[in-house]
Amino acid sequence: MRKWLAILLFCLGLGLIGYPAVSNVVTRWRQQGVLVAYKHQLQTASTQQLKALQRSLQQESTVEQTTVQDPFKRNGKQFIETTPLALVAIPKLNVELPVFAGTSEQVLQKYAGLVNGTDVPQDKRDQHSLITAHRGLPGAQLFTDLPRLQRGDYFYLKNAYGLMTYEVTTIRTVKAATRQPVQRSATQNQVTLMTCTPYMVNTHRLLVTGQRIPNQTQTIPRGRFIWDWYKIGLLGLAILLIIGGGWATYRRYRQRKEEH
Repeated sequence: MRKWLAILLFCLGLGLIGYPAVSNVVTRWRQQGVLVAYKHQLQTASTQQLKALQRSLQQESTVEQTTVQDPFKRNGKQFIETTPLALVAIPKLNVELPVFAGTSEQVLQKYAGLVNGTDVPQDKRDQHSLITAHRGLPGAQLFTDLPRLQRGDYFYLKNAYGLMTYEVTTIRTVKAATRQPVQRSATQNQVTLMTCTPYMVNTHRLLVTGQRIPNQTQTIPRGRFIWDWYKIGLLGLAILLIIGGGWATYRRYRQRKEEH
């Protein structure tokens, strides 16, 4: 009885530790499928096709607003998974996500969303795009590590207008009920990345704003591996399994030797 109870508890523990990792792998696989298709579309598009994609981005533009409501408290229009507006990459966090229009829960469960009333990322000044994604979902990384960003770090957007590099200039935390300001400057192209904070409490919003700078590279730098709690847990579990398996094998070997 004790043996089966121990096996049951072990399986339950393995499931609790392994579920976030497995679910995250599945979500990343879906994200990568969208990203690979989108990158291929941009790389193989002719000049005319790129101009057509640019016109489609302009058609996605909504009425520019100076403040917007908290996107996590609103249900956006029904999500139809078509071509992304852009991809956002944060190499320091090993994050690369498709960005779709709107902030419906269908979008935010797997991808990043562009908040309605903010600018579709384009290669021009007097723009401010607000891009948001969840934090702390058990099955998706998304913007979980956004608080690791510091002033001076870089993140990137890419779409039919090409690669755009942003340097983090401002990091703020505001209450969730606060209408998010969207300040535009005639001389700047800005993007703000937003997520919930504190972790799993979500009473406030973290706003990380970057200003467009000249590209220092023509390709997005490779991401850095981040040690998350579930990765540490899986590593520790793997070590315990190896030690436990080795000890069990050794005991069985000794018993058989003594019997002979």
